[in-house]
Amino acid sequence: MSRKKVKHKKKIKDNQQFLVGKVDMAADGYGFFIPDDPKEKDIFIPKNKLNGASHKDKVKVVIEYFRGKKEARVVEILERGYSKIVGRVEKSRFFAYVVPFVKRFGFDIYIPKKYSEELKDDDVVICEITKYPEKSKNPEGKIIKILGNLNDKGIENEIVIEKYEIRREFPKSVRKNLARDSFELFKNPGKRTDFRDLFTVTIDGETARDFDDAISIQRLENGYKLFVHIADVSHFVRPDSRLDKEAYRRGTSIYFPEFAIPMLPEELSNDLCSLRPGEERLTITVEIDYDEKGNRIDSNFYQSVIKSDYRLTYNYVNSIIEGYEKTDDLRLISLIDTGLSLLDKLIQRRKNDGMIDFDLPEVEFYFDENGDMVDIKPLERKISHRLIEFFMIEANEAVAEFLEKAYDRGMFRVHGSPDPEKLQEFVTICHIYGIEVGELVVDDPKSIQSLSEKIANSKFSYLLSSMLVRTMQKAIYSPDNTGHFGLSSTCYTHFTSPIRRYPDLVVHRLLKKKLFGYFFDFDEDYLDAAAINSSRMEQMAEEAEREIHLYKKLKFLQSHIDATFDAFINRLTPNGIFIYLEKFLLTGFIPIENMLDDEYYYLDNQNMFIGKRRKKRLKLGDRISVKLSRVNYDHLEADFFLVELGGK
Repeated sequence: MSRKKVKHKKKIKDNQQFLVGKVDMAADGYGFFIPDDPKEKDIFIPKNKLNGASHKDKVKVVIEYFRGKKEARVVEILERGYSKIVGRVEKSRFFAYVVPFVKRFGFDIYIPKKYSEELKDDDVVICEITKYPEKSKNPEGKIIKILGNLNDKGIENEIVIEKYEIRREFPKSVRKNLARDSFELFKNPGKRTDFRDLFTVTIDGETARDFDDAISIQRLENGYKLFVHIADVSHFVRPDSRLDKEAYRRGTSIYFPEFAIPMLPEELSNDLCSLRPGEERLTITVEIDYDEKGNRIDSNFYQSVIKSDYRLTYNYVNSIIEGYEKTDDLRLISLIDTGLSLLDKLIQRRKNDGMIDFDLPEVEFYFDENGDMVDIKPLERKISHRLIEFFMIEANEAVAEFLEKAYDRGMFRVHGSPDPEKLQEFVTICHIYGIEVGELVVDDPKSIQSLSEKIANSKFSYLLSSMLVRTMQKAIYSPDNTGHFGLSSTCYTHFTSPIRRYPDLVVHRLLKKKLFGYFFDFDEDYLDAAAINSSRMEQMAEEAEREIHLYKKLKFLQSHIDATFDAFINRLTPNGIFIYLEKFLLTGFIPIENMLDDEYYYLDNQNMFIGKRRKKRLKLGDRISVKLSRVNYDHLEADFFLVELGGK
């Protein structure tokens, strides 16, 4: 990363205030200054005051005022955010440009002729920046790697991996002796409670390869007993080992539609730490006792060994629940029936507490034997999903409550109340969509829960639920417990996925240090750094996964250029209509010239398009049929044609 400093000649007054932070660019060329000091608010940077700074640059700014509003002006670039960038080539006779796939970078990169002769249009490349932008000049660069062409199969995977600098391979120093050392540790499990005779199952997705959680459940005379067994990853990944340091750097596993990039090598994630049926596995078990109403009355923790009886899938369990599948195993029938009975109590209890259920849909991608994408469908969230989800929440909360009593600081999952200004803007949007919100109390989860339920019952459910989520603060990891607003929980952590999340591994070590004599020498600086890094890597993984999903959706649409799709109108502007395709959970745009009929439309004051000749009307929420017009991979956007009113 370049550390070249840039000084500007403009005179700075002695009394002007300086701040240091990062630039967050908008696609339209202006930016925001994000101060290093978390107490300071973000500040607008006009395009003419960026002074050559770009997205993610670390800068020093001076605070100024224009027409009474605070602005920042960059006076020094302390560190560049990008030294190389992934982009698409546009070729001319004497030179080429690289159009970055980071649209907020703000500049195309000029490639001199000596570096561009072998390039072709739409080559996907990694470009090293050799000169940064100055005044009206674009940055310059040279090509260090050609990844392929934009039309190549699977190129989108390469783009996202390189763009987010995702580590695919494990270093040789980590892999060396990994299998041998792990097997030796497996043969020396230490003192453990034997749960091998306890009926135990895993329930995961159809294509899951690692199984890090299993459950057992019993009906008691006056309540329930739930066992949540989690793979004892900390037994194999010891603090400060090379494997631990690599897991720390990765922070999380990342999931692409065709494959996963794991936090831990497959020898652990898919084998020794995977709770496969019929095989002895080392675990940490949380035993929770409930009364008849589903209130948690006691929790115990064990360093354990289990042998899972079944590898179940969500679809199979749901088929049994709905009566489509039969099983003669009375133990399995009892587990499902007892689990559903407890689940019903837990849902009601948490609803009464004010838990906000953001039931946001996802999509599944389907591929044939050649790896070609053949379909995309919304993923139906079944009762079996909720069964596991709520049981994991219970285990996480039980562990969090123990850690809060055991340590001054730990590793918690915290989530603040919504931003009042963003929430008020959202309420205004709800009114536009015809949803009456009523009185809201920002810091009361029950109030937000009520709003979420109103949205869930509207035809704009997914769109508005996504917007509501964006009014919330991001859930992050913290050594200090400040509660979890969304779950309406006073104390919460992540404990149930140590195969794929580093903070869960830290929580396991803290728990085992206090209860089982596990060696874990740490200080407060470590907890602070681990929490910050885990939050940062989680956010990166979420962005990468969201982006690869968007690429796949656009690629699928482009391969079905003549197909007609159902959509509904979710916003109207003078330039055209924003639409939402429910099948793909995708937003698109119909420019006014793409209406495909001889009607001339105008936007009236009622937020409705009206045709001048035949008085056709297009309004918010209308169902329509559309066809793809074009895909813009630079900005990951799609334009459509309006085919007809009244989709399915």
